[in-house]
Amino acid sequence: DHGVSSSLFQNPAKLHLTLGTLVLLNEQEIQKACDLLQRCKEDFVDQIAGGKPLTVEVAGVEYMNDDPAMTDVLYAKVHMKDGSDRLQVIADQLVERFVASGLMLKEWDRVKLHATVMNTLFRKDPSAEEQNNTVTGKSSFKERESFNGRNILKLFENFYFGEVQLDSVRLSQRFSSDASGYYATSGQL
Repeated sequence: DHGVSSSLFQNPAKLHLTLGTLVLLNEQEIQKACDLLQRCKEDFVDQIAGGKPLTVEVAGVEYMNDDPAMTDVLYAKVHMKDGSDRLQVIADQLVERFVASGLMLKEWDRVKLHATVMNTLFRKDPSAEEQNNTVTGKSSFKERESFNGRNILKLFENFYFGEVQLDSVRLSQRFSSDASGYYATSGQL
């Protein structure tokens, strides 16, 4: 379909749920975020999660904008297997704490639980040289070009990706990779 290419897909090693974005400018701010994450674990995460990983199901796809013919982000929907709202509560409370600390700006009333599968920001400019990625740490692209997601949405609206055990919250560094292929991590619980 128009605008669809393999470069739009998220690297499987980097699949994740984004709770929010932080701008941490120095080691002190990174340490403050790590300390706050540990306090959240003690204050509410362990209690809500019962000290165990949360089993979530990933099923169905949705898109972020208004027109499926002009899609920029396609994501997999995520929900707790047991039907509870524990993951949503943990996500919302984490964001609330980080906003209150001044480390995060408040964007929404609740966290939108999703796993990005396709994103036009990942689109590579075929005329750019691959080595540019290693210099800037970002993918090279000219301008965001939407894709027609209507057929994908029809074919995969109820697609069952599977279930996964969520067992950590990480402070991941954008445009980075560790030895496993996942984002380099500044801290985690």
